[in-house]
Amino acid sequence: MPGIDGPVGGVVVGNAQRQVLVTAERIVTAADGRASPYASGPRPALLLLDERVVATGGLDALRERAPEAELVDLGAATVVPGFNDAHQHPTMTAANLRGVDLSTADSADGILGALRERARSADPGEWVLGTRYDHGRATGGTPLTRWDLDELGTSHPVLLINVGAHWGVLNSAGLRAAGLSDDSEDPVGGELVRDAAGRLTGVVHEQALFDLAYPSLARRPTVLPRQDTESGLRHLEQTFRALNAAGITSVGDAMVGPDELALLQEARVRGRLTARVNALLTYPHVDTFHAAGLRTGFGDHWLRVGGVKAFADGAVAGGTCLVEQPFEGTEDHGIQTLSQDELEELALRVHGAGSRLAIHANGDRAIRLVLTALERARERTPRPGLRHRIEHCSIIDDDIVARMKALDAIAVPFGSYVAFHGDKLLDYYGADRLERMFAHRGLLDAGVAVAGSSDFPCGPYEPLVALASCVTRRSTAGRTSGRVLGGSQRITPLEALALYTTGSAHASGEAEHKGRLLPGYLADFAVLSEDPLEADTHRLPGVEVLQTWVGGRPVWRQDDPS
Repeated sequence: MPGIDGPVGGVVVGNAQRQVLVTAERIVTAADGRASPYASGPRPALLLLDERVVATGGLDALRERAPEAELVDLGAATVVPGFNDAHQHPTMTAANLRGVDLSTADSADGILGALRERARSADPGEWVLGTRYDHGRATGGTPLTRWDLDELGTSHPVLLINVGAHWGVLNSAGLRAAGLSDDSEDPVGGELVRDAAGRLTGVVHEQALFDLAYPSLARRPTVLPRQDTESGLRHLEQTFRALNAAGITSVGDAMVGPDELALLQEARVRGRLTARVNALLTYPHVDTFHAAGLRTGFGDHWLRVGGVKAFADGAVAGGTCLVEQPFEGTEDHGIQTLSQDELEELALRVHGAGSRLAIHANGDRAIRLVLTALERARERTPRPGLRHRIEHCSIIDDDIVARMKALDAIAVPFGSYVAFHGDKLLDYYGADRLERMFAHRGLLDAGVAVAGSSDFPCGPYEPLVALASCVTRRSTAGRTSGRVLGGSQRITPLEALALYTTGSAHASGEAEHKGRLLPGYLADFAVLSEDPLEADTHRLPGVEVLQTWVGGRPVWRQDDPS
């Protein structure tokens, strides 16, 4: 029948199957360069069968084909494919809920006050954890030290984790509890920061923090106690609830070890996942994974292993990434966390096993090291069609882009960092270098596949904030608020939406059934108060998410957030 896309007439509906007819003023079926991104018909609609879309077209035509389908009329709203954040950290976020969120603290006094309040309710000797500490906003760009945190007293060890999640600060009691002293040596791939007299300041970078707080990466038992299963599930549900409220239907969890995978699996078994998860296993566990005969793609549409995660350098917002030109006004080129030999050996193991490698590389020097490792792995073991990812891929140039294109590598840059971290970016990298940072325009023009990513909790998780940042390149941070940073990298609203739909599905290896609202695709979508392709770009962050559907069922409604 004219006006219907999909073989509805050939579908046999059994008693256990559920048909739903969803209609709205506008339905964006795909944001990947098709002639029109919208469903056709005078009143567009989707016909869902259980968890998939089976047809799109005009409401009247679909109603004639499926007269028994339940009708859901969303009125003047716009339906878009569900937002897919290719790289964030929901299990880390769930673990952080044990601590104090300091993302809104705007002074040292505010930080100390919040930590002091938490310490009052803690048992003697219990660790006090503070997360998402933003030194740029709260302490003028200068990190707090052990001596600042010692003002809280000596009853509790304290760990304060920076918003970039690549460095933190311990008080003196925390250093003692972690077994660290002025005589301690820096761990490989990390740094214990010292003052001019050689004393530990309490600031710990990269592997030095990972060993304390992140079980999936630690080379020793972490100092923070692990959550019990029920607390972990409760915090994970709370995390996914917030993501669903932002229209997110899929996430890439980019730091998963055995503990995190067990928690996600338990949530899956109990039916408590409300967003699909593409897990990236941290590299210390890759041999166990491969020895069991498993490879990238193992799992189902709710929880799958999408690749192996490793780190080549530090953080963009923390000023520790590995750069060719030193940070502005310094001779500092950042931190390399794996040697070239280690990178190449890891690339050979993962690529040779047929799994996807997802390497964190922010600085241009780090990206070159990663590309060399991937090129050598491919030369030694050709595997046509196996595509690897560069996580963050923050600072690029023409040579990097050409090499990525030749490798068919996938870029996963930050979507909202210009908006959220504008002050720090300008201070660390300068205006000129920002023209080749988070280079969505340059990468897309070169034909490199690009996915959308927040890296939450290191940046805001709301995709509409990221869309606005990619389209306007306008900072909302402090003294740079309203300033365009790296304006040559602006992209269109349609391209920005594609990052968080088809782009992220491509990055996780799920492009055949995710990222579009077309026949055969998963019925994952967000219901918005306005069309993001037509709304004023400066107002995009204010577009409301009215409902979020995953697998043909609503998992969040604005009018029923419980």
